[in-house]
Amino acid sequence: MTAHWEEPRLEDFAEALSVIQSRIEKNEIQKAVPAVFARTAQTVTARDRARMLVKLSEAPSTLFVYGFWKDGEGVLGATPETLFDFSKGVLKTMALAGTCPKSESTERESLLRDKKEMLEHQLVAEDIKERLSVWGAVQSSAPYILELPTLYHLKTDISVVCQTQPDFVELVKALHPTPALGVAPRSAGYVWMQALPGQQGRRRFGGPFAFIGAEEALCLVGIRNLQWSQDSAMIGSGCGVVAASELEREWRELFQKRLSVKKILGLEV
Repeated sequence: MTAHWEEPRLEDFAEALSVIQSRIEKNEIQKAVPAVFARTAQTVTARDRARMLVKLSEAPSTLFVYGFWKDGEGVLGATPETLFDFSKGVLKTMALAGTCPKSESTERESLLRDKKEMLEHQLVAEDIKERLSVWGAVQSSAPYILELPTLYHLKTDISVVCQTQPDFVELVKALHPTPALGVAPRSAGYVWMQALPGQQGRRRFGGPFAFIGAEEALCLVGIRNLQWSQDSAMIGSGCGVVAASELEREWRELFQKRLSVKKILGLEV
């Protein structure tokens, strides 16, 4: 797939960041996650899809390959993030927030010592643990660094041994969106974010992507993907904005996340 991509506008993202940080300054929220999109007036052909699937077969085990297509539209990607994984009475999930592009890793503090990234991560981890507590005693690891092909992320493993099997649809509703994708605290709501520039037309970006059985379920967080319709395609990326967020650094992170999608799909060498 060779396409001319129209990149998101820095001016739009700067305005979104300013609105979010203004709300943080007023103590209305602690964090929010805006998204930006690169778009092309070109769709995905059957040959394109076949090539991307071959490339995705080479993805590392740290990524979950997923996708579907029907009637000229679809989505293909490889996400590092699960909303939950339930099997044999154990509910597992993760907090995945805090990012450093590998290209910047020698110039920046380790994620585990970066106060801004650790705050962003802890807001997500504490929210998820609180949400899961209704199903049993929550256990979690210490934060550690997850290595992906082009990015480093902060990750905390979280689990609950459930006394009874959760209703999987209700579990999705209870967890989605976590502050890794939405707003912290949840009580602040996230409908207001629809008015931020660049947030329109997100379609399925970040949505739950679930495989549900009678006694087992895996629900992915639908990020790091390519979406297409009959006449266009788009790649989205999001970043967590907190009080200490800096425009240029977040802008570079957003670009690196979209670039990682292109590379894993074979759209960029």
